[in-house]
Amino acid sequence: MFSKIYDILGESLNVLDGRQNIIASNIANANTPGYRAKTLNFEDVMRSLVPSESLLPMKTNSVKDLSNGDIYDAAPNGSGFIKSFVHNQTDESIPPLDGNTVDLSKEMTDMASNAIRFEAVAGLLTKKFTMLNYAITQANP
Repeated sequence: MFSKIYDILGESLNVLDGRQNIIASNIANANTPGYRAKTLNFEDVMRSLVPSESLLPMKTNSVKDLSNGDIYDAAPNGSGFIKSFVHNQTDESIPPLDGNTVDLSKEMTDMASNAIRFEAVAGLLTKKFTMLNYAITQANP
């Protein structure tokens, strides 16, 4: 009954929530000696949720258009799925003296970016439900 977009948007919110928790953990451990900052790449997780045969390319009019506009058809997976995408950040250009790899400015930037994505996805989901509600109420006046 529901479009697959609901699954995609719902799973997007789950992934973004998991990413927010990882960022918060990194910030909370900014002064913990030996703590290795972790990261979760939203695009990698969402890409893994989609069977490659179900991806459809976005129609483009020019080579200047988006280089990769895949449509994601994701289904929710079991608990612990996101954990397999959590990795230690590896930037060994300047090794930290105490072994802590948290860069607070990067974490704050990531948190702001994640919040913007979360708001955008939540807004899309709200609009989809509003449209569905409108269709139901207008079908039975």
